[in-house]
Amino acid sequence: MWKWGLLTVVAALAAGGTGWVWLRYDFEKVNWAWGVIAGFVAVYVVLDQVFTNRPAASTALVTHRRAVADQLADLVRRDPSDDTVLRAVDEPYPLPVRWSTAPARLLPSWRAIGRSSDAVPLDLSGRDGALWTRYRSIPSGRLLLLGSAGSGKSITALRMARELPAHREPDTPVPVPIPVASWDPDREGFTDWLVDRIARRYPQLAAEHPHPEAVLRDLVEAGLLVPVLDGLDEMPEQRLVSCLEQLNALATQRFVLTCRSSVYERYLTQGQKLRGTAVVVLEPLSPAEVADYLVDAAPYHQANNWCTVAATIGDDTELTGVLSTPLMVAMARSAFDQPGTDPRDLVPLAREQGRRSVEDDLLTRAVDAALRSGRGGQGLRRWEPDTSRRYLAFLAAHLESLDQREFRWWQLPAALPGPFWAIFDGLRSGLAVWVALSYAHDALTETAALVSDIGTRHLLNAIARNVDGLAVAAFLLAVCAALLRGRTARDTPRRVLFVGGRRALRYGLIAGLVGGAFWAFATLTLLSTVTPSPELVGLLDGVPGLPAWSDPVRGAVVVGVLFWTYSAVTAGLRVDVAAPAAELGATSAAETIDADRAASVASALTTVATAVLRLLVAVAVLRLGGLLPAAPPMTSLAYAGMGLGLAWWLHRRGGAAWIRFTVGKAVLAAKGRIPFQLLAFLAYAESVGLLRHGAGAYRFRHGRLQSRLAAGSLTGRRGSRLREEFGIELARAGYWTEALGAFAAVARARAESIGSVDRLTVAALRKALLAGAAAGQWTRLADLLALMPAPTTPSTTTPVSAQRERIARLLTANAPLPELRAAAEQLRHLEDDDTRTDRGTDEFLAALHFAEGDTDAARTLLGRLLASGSAGDGAGRSVPLAAGLLARLLLDDGDPEAAVVVCHHELLLTDQAPDRADLVLLQTWNWSVQVLRRVTDEPGEVLRRVRAALVEQRERRFALTRRELAEIGLQACHASVGHATLGPLAVAASRRLVGVLADPEIVVRTARRSAPMWHAG
Repeated sequence: MWKWGLLTVVAALAAGGTGWVWLRYDFEKVNWAWGVIAGFVAVYVVLDQVFTNRPAASTALVTHRRAVADQLADLVRRDPSDDTVLRAVDEPYPLPVRWSTAPARLLPSWRAIGRSSDAVPLDLSGRDGALWTRYRSIPSGRLLLLGSAGSGKSITALRMARELPAHREPDTPVPVPIPVASWDPDREGFTDWLVDRIARRYPQLAAEHPHPEAVLRDLVEAGLLVPVLDGLDEMPEQRLVSCLEQLNALATQRFVLTCRSSVYERYLTQGQKLRGTAVVVLEPLSPAEVADYLVDAAPYHQANNWCTVAATIGDDTELTGVLSTPLMVAMARSAFDQPGTDPRDLVPLAREQGRRSVEDDLLTRAVDAALRSGRGGQGLRRWEPDTSRRYLAFLAAHLESLDQREFRWWQLPAALPGPFWAIFDGLRSGLAVWVALSYAHDALTETAALVSDIGTRHLLNAIARNVDGLAVAAFLLAVCAALLRGRTARDTPRRVLFVGGRRALRYGLIAGLVGGAFWAFATLTLLSTVTPSPELVGLLDGVPGLPAWSDPVRGAVVVGVLFWTYSAVTAGLRVDVAAPAAELGATSAAETIDADRAASVASALTTVATAVLRLLVAVAVLRLGGLLPAAPPMTSLAYAGMGLGLAWWLHRRGGAAWIRFTVGKAVLAAKGRIPFQLLAFLAYAESVGLLRHGAGAYRFRHGRLQSRLAAGSLTGRRGSRLREEFGIELARAGYWTEALGAFAAVARARAESIGSVDRLTVAALRKALLAGAAAGQWTRLADLLALMPAPTTPSTTTPVSAQRERIARLLTANAPLPELRAAAEQLRHLEDDDTRTDRGTDEFLAALHFAEGDTDAARTLLGRLLASGSAGDGAGRSVPLAAGLLARLLLDDGDPEAAVVVCHHELLLTDQAPDRADLVLLQTWNWSVQVLRRVTDEPGEVLRRVRAALVEQRERRFALTRRELAEIGLQACHASVGHATLGPLAVAASRRLVGVLADPEIVVRTARRSAPMWHAG
């Protein structure tokens, strides 16, 4: 009340003062006095706003923020998008998943995690239902969840996001699951990306607020939101490194992050640990809990059958190993939930054929069960199971051929052969020429009638009369050029983006001023040399406000000002119609397709408008310059400009990503490879749990599922698969150095695109090891093995792990070979006691015998390794290094035919390797390569071969024998194997040529030649 009383007193004093001033002086003094008073009032108001606390407004803001956080927590809890993933392992109760605190080598200091110099280590171990509680005990609020493929990282992260109780504390942060693969740190910051993704995923959040993104940003900055970032390992390596570096730069940002253990350890070899981030590692499932879960989750008609299987889990190591991850347990459930299936078939299969056969069988059955189930999103169309399987097999084989794990819609055209797209490009070029000349027909004939030069008139008339012939010629030339180029164009999606604004306007003003000065000087020079035409002089006279200067000066001023104005306006209002689409930030593939289509239409409109304007300007310049006695009709020129614009658009943008996708989809659908409604089918496959969607792309739930579906398909025999086949043919004839180049190139490309520990990468690495060992190229093999991550150090030290660490130290210290051999023999003895089936130590022992010169012992051990089973060691593992060394010994013994057979047989077995890299085995191979590299004088060996070749060349005359002719053919095949059209033909031709070069006499000469046919892969 005292404020109102004070206000009344102030008003009375102001009224009295105003009357006194008016009576004592005049009205002008009254205005001056009130101006002074208004200034004091304004200063008071500003100071009041700055220094006065307003608890009421602050309370309202906090209340609104808490209400939005409650709404977000409810949306996360009710989000149905992840129900398909959780349903398979959460019914009838959540499958128990355990984790433990990571070893010290993966953790930063506990002081950094605790944000205090007095912080002590935390025990973060636990099981389902406790991860959120463990996370809340971490002072830094940063947690990294590691695990192997299929170990349940995504499931655990989703469960954590839903562990938040319905009635949470007001200031408790809300965990929100977000696929981190959609973040491109080179394009947007973490906070901007996070706000955008949450706004897209939950559009109803704060929908009543005029600026919902500002509300979300306030939640992030207030610490009421914890992003649960899933799928870091699905990123390309370069982007993954950038993401982790940005998270390190945001030292106070809270998050939960999931990643494969091998991927993160690979990153640690070149980057630093996540600052202040606690790390936990998922453990394999308990056999007893898996057995109980499968029995409890079994349908009524399968309960007894699953009881029989459960009784063997824990005793059968192969079956137990298969059912040790949530992914395989979920697949086992779905594979045998239909009548007519019997899970007891897994028991003899595991006993007789091993773990890989069981996994293949489960994958096959799980796909069929998912397609026959009643699952799926509401309102989605369904396809017949057999038809769906055929479509999925084609997509899987297509991804295998591209060495990719993610399907992006704009990569679909690569499924069609190169000649098809060569014809398509030819049709575009022919149509472009036909449209341009058809629309410009009248302008050409009318211009021909105006020109005085007879040759020019005949040329214009000939062009106007032969439209069809020129279009056909353009078609043929474009087809030939595309076939010679050999690469299928892969345009990426585009979008319309406004790039103008104040900064662009300032740049346009400066650039326009410089350009205008240049064109003004050029115009002045031209008009000073040539007499201006009367039409130009009349046009200059009609410009208002132009001083009466000379004609050249006036022309230069007009040109300079027009250019300057045009540059400034176009820069300030510029719209980029070919900007890269925000593919990673897209919520669906349809979004980027629509954006690319809109960009294409906008590009067509702007291209046509620009062409019409430029043609009119060109004709005006010719007319004013006196080169044309008259101008053709405006209608003809407008049609000609439209034709030229459409033709240019067809040539440059007629092969846009969405156009190629539409054409490719129609052709493949007509062949029965994919459905016409491809995007709807992908959404259906995601709803039944076979695909995952994120960052504008689809991927199979597991890389092994993709490989299993693609098995036996001819579609996958493209790209790197052709290079692999070519390398196998080269090795069959003893061209091991060239084969090593082919396999190494494939391994490097796959490591970059799908990861260094992927099954396809490891298969190529095995082939390279075999060829490199046979060729004695140890330095190149050492560089290739550097791509692979180091093995994980076990949390508990065992005699085997301790002995392996000892051998690693001996190798680093360049210990003598006898000492290394004694340590390797002790390691093999410990592994036998530990019932391990790994043959890497035997290969290392053989390499040590070979390095010491004890070829008899090496040959005996290598022969035993190769004879131990049809697949190397009998457990689904090949022994490439042993095969390469044995081939080298056989060649030295004068038995090249046996050496080639050994290599070829083992190369065919390398594709049967496990679906993921055995990092311990890779480390053992690295040991063997280091030892053999130490004792081999590779430069000296090359010099010896060069001298021997020179001696042989002096003793024999040059003759073009069948060997030389076949090698010329092989070099042509090597040059063509990467060609989209000629690649399959090159591999087929190489088989015929190798049939000639595989003669034992030729193989001996090939293996002992001084230099390879080529040095590139």
